[in-house]
Amino acid sequence: MSRRRGGSGRGGLPPLAPPSGGGQALVETAITLPVLIVLLLSFLLVMVVAQAYVDLDTATSLAAASAVTAPAGNAALSQDFAARTYNGTLRRSGYLEPGQLDGCGGYVAGGSVSCTGHATLFLSRTPMALLQPLNANWTLSIQATATAYSSPYRST
Repeated sequence: MSRRRGGSGRGGLPPLAPPSGGGQALVETAITLPVLIVLLLSFLLVMVVAQAYVDLDTATSLAAASAVTAPAGNAALSQDFAARTYNGTLRRSGYLEPGQLDGCGGYVAGGSVSCTGHATLFLSRTPMALLQPLNANWTLSIQATATAYSSPYRST
């Protein structure tokens, strides 16, 4: 008859010993967690900036398209259409404020209209402000340019 090893007579497994590194997991978590949070916020920051640029590009494209819909030769109305569209499109966001809209001159029959939109992205109004806690005015200036062409079949 063979003799079993182990502390208990059943199953032959030794009794479990208490872990020797009692606070090791807590220390590792305390070191790793802030790094992971900063990485997550950094990825979110890139996404917010990309979305702001897409919003600005869309607003500028719509402003140029609006400028082209004004009657030919009426520069004031063309610029008014563009400015209203631009400002109305960018006002939906609390962290992206429209700036100046340049170059949306009057539409000329058979021509095109090019607009350059400027905006300020207030990163201090987003959750990413945790990345720069001491900077209450953390902003980023962005710009986009768009050109719109009228239909060649449009009456002037």
